[in-house]
Amino acid sequence: MEDAKKIQLFEQTPVPRAVATLAVPTILSSLVMVLYNLADTYFVGMLNDPVQNAAVTLAAPLLLAFNAVNNLFGVGASSMMSRALGRRDYETVTRCGAFGFYCALVSALLFSGVYTALRPQFLQILGADGTTAAGTADYLK
Repeated sequence: MEDAKKIQLFEQTPVPRAVATLAVPTILSSLVMVLYNLADTYFVGMLNDPVQNAAVTLAAPLLLAFNAVNNLFGVGASSMMSRALGRRDYETVTRCGAFGFYCALVSALLFSGVYTALRPQFLQILGADGTTAAGTADYLK
């Protein structure tokens, strides 16, 4: 039943409607990231500690870079899956989905490992100084 709905979406649904159906979850996931950052800033701001508020702001570019790297695998895998669906090669679709997921997982682990190993350099690049470095490192942890 679920496979029939997927096949109908990709093969029989008009393109604008199919794109809208698939775009809404993607847009919502991006909005969740923005809302998460806003909520963090709001609640950390309630502490009345400018150092902690600065830590949230300084950490944002690294978190966005982390998301961008992982999104590369999602975009690449979805493109390959789309072409495979057009050929009705469902085995490739399944393998591409798994490959994209596991590559994103491995890249997340690598990204975290590189950050952990080079924490002082990353904090300096982010603009953290002696006052904000500890708070930023704690937030990123």
